[in-house]
Parts: sequence; structure tokens; C-alpha cells
Amino acid sequence: MGTSDPRPSWLLAGMDPKSSYLLEIKLVGNPRCRKEVSCFIISMVVDSDTCNFKDLVDEIVEKYPPGYEELVTVAYYDAASRNHLEVKTHQELLAMFAKHVDSKVVHMAIAYTLPSEILEWPNL
Repeated sequence: MGTSDPRPSWLLAGMDPKSSYLLEIKLVGNPRCRKEVSCFIISMVVDSDTCNFKDLVDEIVEKYPPGYEELVTVAYYDAASRNHLEVKTHQELLAMFAKHVDSKVVHMAIAYTLPSEILEWPNL
């Protein structure tokens, strides 16, 4: 009688499967400032019990800094409304995790735009 491991392959050793999430993050660059690449994807595994909004954004922005005068906007794709919903606070981050409690995978987007530009979210 074999037992199957219900843990997803992306879950890191020692992480709690009940509170861990895979973030698939599209980084969307300003095409006027970032001619070398306009969009690429990074993956992160986070524990929703210890992750907070400010630290999450700071970690990403440190690795992928915005250009001069660029604003950083964070959102996730909400399948129910078929829209990207912006995340601006820790409470909104927790709400995002709650909406993905069954799949444990969150499709996010982080956009780098100039203040005068209209933000357009990428298609999934």
C-alpha cells in the first residue's frame, strides 16, 4: 500500500504546505526605459504566515530595481473577476493569499511605469 506525497514539487523542504504559496510574478518594464526586455517571469515560494507586503516588494525591487522616476505597482490576477487587482497593503496581500488557498499558486504582476503613463497589465 503506497502513499502519495500531497506536497507540490515547488514546495521547499521544511516549509509548511498549508501556508506556503508559489508566486509566479511577471515583471513588466516600461518599454521606453527598458528597451532590452519588456517583461519576464520570476518565481518565489513564500510562507503567508511570515511574509509581509513591504518586505516582499523590497526583496523584488532590490533584485530588479526601477529606473529613474519609475513607480512600482503590484497586482495579482483574480480569476473570478478576470482582472488584475492591485495590492497596496499587507491586508490586501493576505486577501490575495486567501483567494488562492486551494491552488496555492498566485499569478502576480509588478509593473514599472513613469508617473505620466497609464498602467496596462499583461495578459495571462
